[in-house]
Amino acid sequence: MPLSEEDARRITSRLDLPVEEFTKPLSETGGVLELANSPVTDACVFLETDSKDASAWGVCWIYEFRPMGCRTYPVVLDMNDRVFKDDLCPWPEGFPEATDEQRQLLLELEASIKQESEQRAQGDD
Repeated sequence: MPLSEEDARRITSRLDLPVEEFTKPLSETGGVLELANSPVTDACVFLETDSKDASAWGVCWIYEFRPMGCRTYPVVLDMNDRVFKDDLCPWPEGFPEATDEQRQLLLELEASIKQESEQRAQGDD
Protein backbone atom coordinates (compact mmCIF):
# COMPACT_ATOMS: atom_id res chain seq x y z
CA MET A 1 0.00 0.00 0.00
CA PRO A 2 1.54 3.34 -1.00
CA LEU A 3 1.61 6.06 1.65
CA SER A 4 1.58 9.81 1.39
CA GLU A 5 3.92 11.70 3.68
CA GLU A 6 0.82 12.84 5.57
CA ASP A 7 -0.16 9.18 6.11
CA ALA A 8 3.35 8.37 7.36
CA ARG A 9 3.42 11.39 9.71
CA ARG A 10 0.03 10.47 11.16
CA ILE A 11 1.11 6.88 11.85
CA THR A 12 4.50 7.95 13.21
CA SER A 13 3.02 10.50 15.57
CA ARG A 14 0.31 8.17 16.86
CA LEU A 15 2.61 5.18 17.39
CA ASP A 16 5.88 6.99 18.14
CA LEU A 17 7.57 4.74 15.55
CA PRO A 18 10.16 5.73 12.98
CA VAL A 19 8.76 5.46 9.46
CA GLU A 20 11.41 2.85 8.60
CA GLU A 21 9.80 0.41 11.03
CA PHE A 22 6.56 0.14 9.06
CA THR A 23 7.60 0.88 5.47
CA LYS A 24 9.58 -0.95 2.83
CA PRO A 25 13.07 0.38 2.04
CA LEU A 26 12.82 3.22 -0.50
CA SER A 27 15.46 1.46 -2.60
CA GLU A 28 12.94 -1.36 -3.18
CA THR A 29 9.98 0.90 -4.06
CA GLY A 30 11.45 3.42 -6.45
CA GLY A 31 11.33 6.10 -3.76
CA VAL A 32 7.63 5.63 -2.93
CA LEU A 33 6.68 5.14 0.71
CA GLU A 34 4.88 1.78 0.99
CA LEU A 35 3.59 -0.14 3.97
CA ALA A 36 5.73 -3.15 4.74
CA ASN A 37 4.39 -6.68 5.04
CA SER A 38 4.98 -8.94 8.00
CA PRO A 39 7.61 -11.60 7.25
CA VAL A 40 5.46 -14.07 9.23
CA THR A 41 2.08 -13.55 7.51
CA ASP A 42 2.93 -11.61 4.32
CA ALA A 43 0.06 -9.30 5.34
CA CYS A 44 0.37 -5.62 6.25
CA VAL A 45 2.51 -5.09 9.35
CA PHE A 46 -0.51 -3.48 11.02
CA LEU A 47 -2.88 -6.40 10.41
CA GLU A 48 -3.17 -8.64 13.46
CA THR A 49 -3.47 -12.15 12.04
CA ASP A 50 -1.66 -15.46 12.43
CA SER A 51 -2.39 -16.72 8.93
CA LYS A 52 -0.83 -16.34 5.49
CA ASP A 53 -4.23 -17.05 3.94
CA ALA A 54 -5.31 -13.92 2.02
CA SER A 55 -8.91 -14.28 3.25
CA ALA A 56 -7.97 -15.00 6.87
CA TRP A 57 -9.58 -12.91 9.57
CA GLY A 58 -7.49 -10.06 10.91
CA VAL A 59 -7.85 -6.73 12.66
CA CYS A 60 -6.14 -3.50 11.59
CA TRP A 61 -4.68 -2.04 14.74
CA ILE A 62 -4.28 1.44 13.20
CA TYR A 63 -7.79 1.49 11.73
CA GLU A 64 -8.70 4.96 13.08
CA PHE A 65 -5.66 6.54 11.44
CA ARG A 66 -5.00 4.15 8.56
CA PRO A 67 -3.58 5.47 5.27
CA MET A 68 -5.89 6.98 2.64
CA GLY A 69 -5.31 4.05 0.27
CA CYS A 70 -6.56 1.69 2.97
CA ARG A 71 -9.58 3.93 3.55
CA THR A 72 -10.64 3.66 -0.09
CA TYR A 73 -9.80 -0.04 -0.58
CA PRO A 74 -11.11 -2.20 -2.26
CA VAL A 75 -11.67 0.66 -4.70
CA VAL A 76 -8.50 1.09 -6.77
CA LEU A 77 -7.35 2.49 -10.11
CA ASP A 78 -6.33 0.34 -13.05
CA MET A 79 -3.37 1.16 -15.32
CA ASN A 80 -5.64 3.48 -17.35
CA ASP A 81 -6.89 5.35 -14.24
CA ARG A 82 -10.31 3.72 -14.34
CA VAL A 83 -11.79 3.05 -10.93
CA PHE A 84 -13.02 -0.41 -9.92
CA LYS A 85 -13.35 -2.79 -6.96
CA ASP A 86 -10.23 -4.92 -6.64
CA ASP A 87 -10.90 -8.56 -7.55
CA LEU A 88 -8.34 -9.60 -4.94
CA CYS A 89 -10.48 -8.29 -2.09
CA PRO A 90 -11.78 -11.34 -0.20
CA TRP A 91 -15.04 -9.57 0.75
CA PRO A 92 -16.05 -7.42 -2.27
CA GLU A 93 -19.77 -7.83 -1.58
CA GLY A 94 -19.37 -5.80 1.61
CA PHE A 95 -18.57 -2.63 -0.35
CA PRO A 96 -20.56 -0.43 -2.72
CA GLU A 97 -19.52 -0.04 -6.34
CA ALA A 98 -16.74 2.41 -7.15
CA THR A 99 -17.72 6.03 -7.76
CA ASP A 100 -16.33 8.98 -9.71
CA GLU A 101 -15.65 10.75 -6.38
CA GLN A 102 -13.44 7.85 -5.30
CA ARG A 103 -11.67 7.97 -8.66
CA GLN A 104 -10.90 11.65 -8.18
CA LEU A 105 -9.67 11.06 -4.63
CA LEU A 106 -7.38 8.24 -5.77
CA LEU A 107 -6.03 10.30 -8.67
CA GLU A 108 -5.20 13.12 -6.27
CA LEU A 109 -3.56 10.69 -3.83
CA GLU A 110 -1.54 9.12 -6.65
CA ALA A 111 -0.38 12.56 -7.87
CA SER A 112 0.60 13.58 -4.35
CA ILE A 113 2.58 10.38 -3.74
CA LYS A 114 4.32 10.73 -7.12
CA GLN A 115 5.27 14.35 -6.38
CA GLU A 116 6.60 13.42 -2.92
CA SER A 117 8.65 10.59 -4.45
CA GLU A 118 10.13 12.94 -7.06
CA GLN A 119 11.00 15.47 -4.34
CA ARG A 120 12.74 12.74 -2.32
CA ALA A 121 14.71 11.71 -5.42
CA GLN A 122 15.80 15.31 -6.03
CA GLY A 123 16.84 15.61 -2.40
CA ASP A 124 19.07 12.55 -2.76
CA ASP A 125 20.97 14.12 -5.67
